[in-house]
Amino acid sequence: MGLKSIFLEAGVKARWVSEAGLAQAVRKGTDAVVVGGGDGTMLHAAEATMGSEVPLLGINLGSLGFLTSIKADEIGEVLPPILAGHYGLSPRSVLSAKLSGTKRSWCALNEVSVAPGAGHLMVRVRVKVGGEFLTEYHADGLLVASPTGSTAYSLSAGGPLVSPRARAMVLTPVCAHAMAQRPVVVGELEGVELVLGERGPAAILRVDGMKVGRLTRGKSLRVTVGKLVVRLMHPAGFGFYGLARQKLGWSGTTGGINR
Repeated sequence: MGLKSIFLEAGVKARWVSEAGLAQAVRKGTDAVVVGGGDGTMLHAAEATMGSEVPLLGINLGSLGFLTSIKADEIGEVLPPILAGHYGLSPRSVLSAKLSGTKRSWCALNEVSVAPGAGHLMVRVRVKVGGEFLTEYHADGLLVASPTGSTAYSLSAGGPLVSPRARAMVLTPVCAHAMAQRPVVVGELEGVELVLGERGPAAILRVDGMKVGRLTRGKSLRVTVGKLVVRLMHPAGFGFYGLARQKLGWSGTTGGINR
């Protein structure tokens, strides 16, 4: 059964919009957004709805997809109860990043990353946590990830899974050049400050994978847990841990939703 038929049977009025038109559709009045795609599509939808309190429900048309809780072949079974009001909500904290000496600031659902510039193989980034010097990371990159982002790039780089209920951040080096430099979980109220090391060349700044600028000598990037949230919908009784179990195949579960 297709999406249009499911909405029709449920008596739900739906508008079909592109990524470019989503923000305007939300401003005109929308109860919820159903997103078809992978985590990249969900990130674009999150940016368009951030701070609006309009929840997002993801249908996975990609691969792993931690932000998308429904597989495409499950929509006929799983979507009707959700449209009837039987669902859960997972508020996700958003990171706020500010570059010193400028008016430039960004919000990230997954992570803020610092990567080597053209012609360089690694970054040297000095990190303060809560105003206290932590270390200077020498790595192929450095991530500041939200709990939601702990299942994305940070997970691939060896970072821990963090419950979305923990308002925290994860510092995760990408292929650290010293074994002792490990991921660190940072508390909500501490905040982190990133500056280039003394011999560090300019680095590329990315927010949720999108290049937004550069971190140069004499500038600092401050990242905190922001006030905005993104609300994700999921099937009733099936939240973060069920999704982790499904996506990672824990306890032999690699198929559909098991409750």
